[in-house]
Amino acid sequence: MRTLKVKNLTAKIVLSFLVLWGVASFFIFPTLPIFQWAMLLIALFTLYFTLTESSGYFVLILITFSSTYFFYGLQFAYGFPLWAILIGLGFFLVLTFWFLGRQLIANNGNFLLVLTFFLISILEIYLALSFWLINPLTKSLMMGIFSYLFAGYLSNISDTDTINNKFSIYLYIAIFTLLILVFTVSWGR
Repeated sequence: MRTLKVKNLTAKIVLSFLVLWGVASFFIFPTLPIFQWAMLLIALFTLYFTLTESSGYFVLILITFSSTYFFYGLQFAYGFPLWAILIGLGFFLVLTFWFLGRQLIANNGNFLLVLTFFLISILEIYLALSFWLINPLTKSLMMGIFSYLFAGYLSNISDTDTINNKFSIYLYIAIFTLLILVFTVSWGR
């Protein structure tokens, strides 16, 4: 008979809640219906990754993308103050990173340092993007790209704290995608 580990069960429940919460925002705030159902399908795959404890980087990227879309929606649709949005987003990201930490970072000695760097960088990017006059979905995609870049950095750090050459592929993909987003976005409200 298999036994459940309570710590893993708690992490799975919290991460599943964060995935479903973020994807529910695509049904709360106005988006195209095809995009809503596509996000629901992606969320089902992410729930599978969460329950099997595989592909933690993808879970981190999706939660960052969907939660920033939720908070941009709160900021623009309901006029929440920016400081409250940053506190809420920080709370979501700390929960996500905390429960995915053992999947993301092999050396737990630097866990709090990496968590602090991730939190500060994502919140600063969110703050800077909140003043751009572009679609909240595009802003969330940019946040997802930066989360992808951070996940690529974490996945390519070796035990000697050096970066593998494969990180340049993550960097090139992130730059190319950001350039496409910046040049194809509709500036203004």
